[in-house]
Parts: sequence; C-alpha cells; structure tokens
Amino acid sequence: MNKSGHKTKTAAPYEGFAAIYDQIMAGVDYEGWADYVESLLERHGFKPGSVLDLACGTGSSTLPFAARGYQAGGVDLSEAMLRAARDKAAAAGLTADFFRGDLRSLKLPGRYDLALLFQDGLNYLLSEKELSLAFSGVFDLLHPGGFFIFDLTRPSLRNQSGELSIYWADEKEYTLIWESRFDKAAETWELSLTVFIKEKEGLYRKIQEQHRERDYAPETVKELLNRAGFTPLGIYPTFRLHPAGSSEPKLTLVARRETQ
Repeated sequence: MNKSGHKTKTAAPYEGFAAIYDQIMAGVDYEGWADYVESLLERHGFKPGSVLDLACGTGSSTLPFAARGYQAGGVDLSEAMLRAARDKAAAAGLTADFFRGDLRSLKLPGRYDLALLFQDGLNYLLSEKELSLAFSGVFDLLHPGGFFIFDLTRPSLRNQSGELSIYWADEKEYTLIWESRFDKAAETWELSLTVFIKEKEGLYRKIQEQHRERDYAPETVKELLNRAGFTPLGIYPTFRLHPAGSSEPKLTLVARRETQ
C-alpha cells in the first residue's frame, strides 16, 4: 500500500485490466465483428465449421461464433482474461474451449478451419522474427486450405506527432488514465495505463500496465505470410469490403493456408 492509502500492483499486460476490461469495451459491437468476418468469408467463398479466436481476451469476440453454431476456441496469454471468458461462456450456456497460450509459441491439441486475430493482437509482436513465429504457429493450427483473418493497426498513420496523448475516464467503479505516444525511431506505439479499481471501505486498488505495439507495413506482413505458407487474398479497411488504399490506420487481412 502506498502513502496515499492505495494498494499498488504492477501487472503483466491485461492481468489487472481484466477486472474492468468488459466495462471499458462495452461499446464494442462484437456481433458486428462476427458479421464482418462472415461477410469476408462469403466474399472469398469459404465456409468454416470451426473458429479459433487468438488473443481472445474475455471471450467477447469468441462467443458470438459459438452462438452461431461454429465449433469455437479461444487463446489468450492472460489467465485472468481466460477465467472471465470461461465464466461468460458458462453463464450463456455456450460451448467454447479456452487455452492459455503465447502467439509466438502456439501449440494446441486440434486444428481449426479459421483463425482470427483482432484488437491489435498482431501489433503486440515487436519484431519480424516474432511475427514469423506467430504465422508459423497459426499455419500449424489450421486445416489445409483454412483461412486466417486478422487486423493490422498502423500507429504511424494514427498518430504522427510523437507528442504525448492523455485520456482519462472517471467511472463509478474505476478511474482510468491512458497515456500514449508514437515513437518514430522505434516505430512503436507506447501506452502507459493506470487504473484505480474501487474496493470496499473506500479503498482503491491501483494497477499499472505498460503496452507497446509495433507498426508494420502491409507489404512486410504479406511477405512474412508467404514465407509461412499462406497466400494473402485481400487487404481491406476494417469493416469495409473494398480494397484498402495507403492511408487507412486500421486494416483487415485475409489469407489462406496452402495445402502442403
């Protein structure tokens, strides 16, 4: 406990955040995400029966697929997030398998028709080597001919000034302070997150997390996909179905695992 009477804890990314993650993300249209994925699949003539949601968090992006009849699974690095995901699946009466795993060393007991990776999950990999390891792992988790759909954030297009950006939210159950900047030299977006979560007797638990995201050019990502055995099929501005230009800060990529 610090001098102000707050309990302070430095957490691994999203471990402490898990307690309020769903409250902060309440405005995200996860059903809309699932609709968009199905639109992309229809556009490319692919009908999967099973879906693996990578970096699934608390399962909000996984469970819409389970509810639509897919065999659904989710993977996340944070055990706290996975506990929340399992609880939500049980409460909704839905069947989904959730596994703890690292994108750089993916190993699961089965294979899937479709792998998804959204909410900047790919950008958390900070080198091309890590990206290649993730693509190879996804390749091994897909059936031959399976699809991989993921988003790619371009921090350099979202914030080019390099100046510190500060956002805060003061809610009934928590207070959040979000400080971020884009480091042009390192090509990384850096985020410092401080959360005060209300507990009993007027005390607040303080949690601090550090996040970094790497900026990757789509051409680099396509080259690494090819090396891993994927064929890139399309790049779209997220939530759109027309081809991407050169200035969109958020992209969605569709790739197919080749049959070898």
